[in-house]
Amino acid sequence: MIKSQFDRDAEENGTSQMEDPVLSMLGIGRHLWEQEPGEKFVERLRSEDSPTPPSATPSVGPAKDLSETVWRRMEKFQGEQFYTRRGLPFAFELEGNGIWFFRDGKRINRKLTRTQVEAAISRCPLKSTTEIKDLMDYAYLFAVLMDRRIRGDAW
Repeated sequence: MIKSQFDRDAEENGTSQMEDPVLSMLGIGRHLWEQEPGEKFVERLRSEDSPTPPSATPSVGPAKDLSETVWRRMEKFQGEQFYTRRGLPFAFELEGNGIWFFRDGKRINRKLTRTQVEAAISRCPLKSTTEIKDLMDYAYLFAVLMDRRIRGDAW
């Protein structure tokens, strides 16, 4: 058996691994994951609404009406195939006040909030994805908002 440098140092100093303060913490907190496995915890976190960056706060009034119109169009076309600017196919589904994107039949692991969609709508028309780079899943969001089915004649 090959000994690690830690084991060799411990033998020289007359200490064991259990005397090491970091190694003695091994297993502490295990009870935290008894109710919910780590994978489920991460999935739950990714599906929850996250705060929108301050610079992305949408306006009210006519912009809110436009956001509602665009959201209704998105409801109508969810599940259909869209393409990113680079030509990659994807789809999306609306769930509550958010959107899940799907690529190659697999869900992208973070839910985009309606608040972020409204922030992007307030910046339309968009010329490039970098105009909404501060928002999550901006390449997919750009493709959806700039698609004729979703934007209509709004921009």
